[in-house]
Amino acid sequence: MKKKRFYNNKKRNEKWTEPQRGRKIDFADKYINAGSGSDKYDKKRKKERKLFFGPEKRRTAAKILITAVGCFLIMSIGYTVMDLYMERNSMPLTQDTGDSTADISDVSLHLKSMRAESLVMDSGVMLDAVIDDVTDSGYTSVTFDLKRDDGTIGYDSGLATVDVYGAESSAAADMSGSVSTLLANDILPVGRISCYKDNIAAAGDLTAGIKMDGELYTDSDGNSYLNPDSATVYNYIKGIIEEAAGFGITVFVLDNCELPEDIAEGYNDGFDALANKLYNDFGSEIKLLKSVNVSVDGEDDEAIQSEWQEKTADISGKDVIFNVSAKDTKAVKAFLDRQENINYILSE
Repeated sequence: MKKKRFYNNKKRNEKWTEPQRGRKIDFADKYINAGSGSDKYDKKRKKERKLFFGPEKRRTAAKILITAVGCFLIMSIGYTVMDLYMERNSMPLTQDTGDSTADISDVSLHLKSMRAESLVMDSGVMLDAVIDDVTDSGYTSVTFDLKRDDGTIGYDSGLATVDVYGAESSAAADMSGSVSTLLANDILPVGRISCYKDNIAAAGDLTAGIKMDGELYTDSDGNSYLNPDSATVYNYIKGIIEEAAGFGITVFVLDNCELPEDIAEGYNDGFDALANKLYNDFGSEIKLLKSVNVSVDGEDDEAIQSEWQEKTADISGKDVIFNVSAKDTKAVKAFLDRQENINYILSE
């Protein structure tokens, strides 16, 4: 006997529940429809109040402020250090002449120069030490002797007269390379020439030295002098400048241009007379400065100022440079650096 079943497949896939009403619920409705979803209680829920300037914004603002202040301090310190570096290491200042094409001979220099021996021009360890001293002490140039007071020559010269006189002594090992190195470090090389005080050439060429009573003249210190009116003497000085200009030197200090009073009469000596001749030959390629020797014994600012005013009161001119010797070089340098338009050479 076949058992009766309580269900069959006749109405399979037919809905026997009550018909669907409304729409199908999608749980993403509230996000897709920007808050207009099916959650009818959403508006009743307690919302978290968001502060306009909350902790997160405060932290962000603090970071921005700290960064801005840090950048400002770094820039301020950087510019201060840069200004100090440029002040100490810049090339000598020049005064504006109003002519953009002004020649070097017309430029007014502002030199703060350190005196150095010719031997330091070796393109090596000695020159590096001088460059460090110049940078640390706030100088703008280095002055060294091309021709010393005794007449000796401080560089490797190719002049025939230098060879004949045997004047070369303790010469620089590499003048050309050293000049290039100084210029590359924004330091101006300046060549000093003792023009007429010269024991070597005066004794080596009796036609060039000044005589008195038929004998070679010597002053109370035993120094001899060259004849300013001699073509041989002029060509000797001119040749030294020409060689040095070939090394790259453009500024020259002419020292000992005046003869002693007891023999000066009758000779065309002096800086102006010699400089005019040299400018006629070299034109605007070089700059010539007149050396004035000043000794300062004061050690405090008041004494230095009083002594300086007393010894330089009658000296002026844009082409003057003071060759200064001092007991306290640091104090004297500090005083000179505060003065306007004073060119000086100071021995450390």
